[in-house]
Amino acid sequence: MEKMALSIAMHPRERTAAERGVLCMAIVCLSVSLFAPGVIASDFGVEMPSVKKIEILGNRSFDDGELKKRMRTKEMRFYHILKKPKFRRDFLRRDVETLESFYHKNGFFEAKVSVETVERDERSNSVRIRIMVHEGPQTIVRGVAFAGQDLIQEKNLRKDLRLVEGAPYNPNLLEVDRYTLFSRFFEKGYLGASIAYSVAVDSTQVDLAWRITPGDPVRIDAIELGGNVKVRERLIRREITFDKGEYFDLKKILESKQNLYDTGYFTSVEIEPKELDVHRDEVDLLLQVRERKMGYIETGLGVGNVHGNRIFAEWGQRNLLGRGYALNLKTTHAFRIFPDNEYSISNMDFRSKYVRHEGEIMFPHILSTWNTFGLGAFYERDATVEPAIVKALNFTASISRRFTRNTSLLFGYSLERVQRFEVVEEREKSRRRSVEMKFTRDTRDFYFNPQRGNYVTVDGRYSGGILGGEDNFYSLVMSFQRYERLSRNTVLAYRLRAGYADAFGDSEETGIPIESRFFAGGGNSVRGYRENSLGPLRDGTEPRGGRVLLLSNVELRFPLPYLVRYNFGGSVFIDGGNVWNSVKEIKLEQFRIASGREETTFRDYRWSVGAGVRYYTPVGPIRLDFGFPLKITPDIDYDYWIHISLGQIF
Repeated sequence: MEKMALSIAMHPRERTAAERGVLCMAIVCLSVSLFAPGVIASDFGVEMPSVKKIEILGNRSFDDGELKKRMRTKEMRFYHILKKPKFRRDFLRRDVETLESFYHKNGFFEAKVSVETVERDERSNSVRIRIMVHEGPQTIVRGVAFAGQDLIQEKNLRKDLRLVEGAPYNPNLLEVDRYTLFSRFFEKGYLGASIAYSVAVDSTQVDLAWRITPGDPVRIDAIELGGNVKVRERLIRREITFDKGEYFDLKKILESKQNLYDTGYFTSVEIEPKELDVHRDEVDLLLQVRERKMGYIETGLGVGNVHGNRIFAEWGQRNLLGRGYALNLKTTHAFRIFPDNEYSISNMDFRSKYVRHEGEIMFPHILSTWNTFGLGAFYERDATVEPAIVKALNFTASISRRFTRNTSLLFGYSLERVQRFEVVEEREKSRRRSVEMKFTRDTRDFYFNPQRGNYVTVDGRYSGGILGGEDNFYSLVMSFQRYERLSRNTVLAYRLRAGYADAFGDSEETGIPIESRFFAGGGNSVRGYRENSLGPLRDGTEPRGGRVLLLSNVELRFPLPYLVRYNFGGSVFIDGGNVWNSVKEIKLEQFRIASGREETTFRDYRWSVGAGVRYYTPVGPIRLDFGFPLKITPDIDYDYWIHISLGQIF
């Protein structure tokens, strides 16, 4: 600074050209640093005043809250304990411009917003801001008319338009609505449609007239591919549902894009018109892809009450031998560090509770159809239903068909060898031959954390009988899940699940094998109870499972105030369910919400209530639930149960 002061004090005649250049540069830099919008008083050691109150006057059409939430300047609230909102004049100037723009977008073209006063309290180092709004008249859309076409009904043209009767007139939305209308014809193949509009202003009312010339539908003349290096052209073309010579159909374009994404080969798929000939009504399409790595290795950790803490490793190849086959190998190891919710170092247990090694190879478009053929095998050791331990070696062949984007059907045949340890009245070893049919309809918007849609499954299995093997039984399980968004981040989710199984032939005496029975209770069924603790018990302590399952869950999921920015959410829930040995055991009185300890039996439909916390990650939420059982049998010695898991309960 001393050198700068000396330079400024020198006589102009004594300065060289270089010195004058340095001086000018210093002045410019100093000016920019002092007057740049990003510079605030605290940069110079001055404490900025806080904003104690913002008062808005003259606003009749929008309340204070609606306007304040659009302002960057915020006033103090009860939760601003550690960090109070600071006053910055540059923010306030921008807020005035923002509010005026908001009014203009809502048809108040003469609206003016100004800062009337900024009163400062030196004692508390705070300010009170008063903003004046002069709204003026509002311009409204009086009428909307369409002419020039009869391909699309007017009610469908009006769908999703922003400028309709009674809406505030905003000229910026004219092109938005024009694009919306064009998309209606684009979907039907009228790529050369012409859409124009005229606006008639009558004081504070506006009449809109749309003139539409659809032209003729356009045929696809050529389909050009680009971007593929490792993926053969035929593997791409077999996923396309449109062909050369057909009329352009946007629905088929989008379906083809999704098919290509589903292969797992690509990170980007774009299908766009390359050249449009309006005279011949033909279009050339360019299908541009960006390939991903065909081979991959994944590892991960998980936590939960059922399988406990688990680690997994996975290796896969998406395009085996360059023929589009998909190969996947995976190993999983799980253990419960703290069994029975006793979180103490002395209670730690690292013994394995669940081990699974599996592999699968998929052959899509088998025999040039839309069916997928799969071959798989796995080895599994399951000790989650104590004290039983079940080891299984399984080989499976399946064929599946996806009828629509949301609907699919699978048929499978499996050979299995099972060993059972620590079981009573059951075969220690058995061989099993089974067929399975599974129907799925999935309209959920997001797999890991859905907010809208349904998920319906029907799963039937038949083992033994004419198929051979030593286990003879059948089962049918149906499930319905629904998700409804009540507000932007609040979701009501509910599930109904029912299952029935029975043994026949030589297995009637021993019954259904323990690994194929239904169990209930725990973090993924009825929270507030121990894992697999509901239903029939052996010796009053060991879960036996049942042949009939009924399950119901209702959960409200919502953001946690002040913590939503850190990806935290909350939930409250009501769960119900149980398993029985037969349908005859189910009575209406068992479904009462609450009953005394001595009146409740293992056949009662168990209810629980609770609340939970969610931490949302890209692969689903980490879930912590506190469940409180409403119907307690004499053997239950706890008032609540804590459930920890990764992913929503359903």
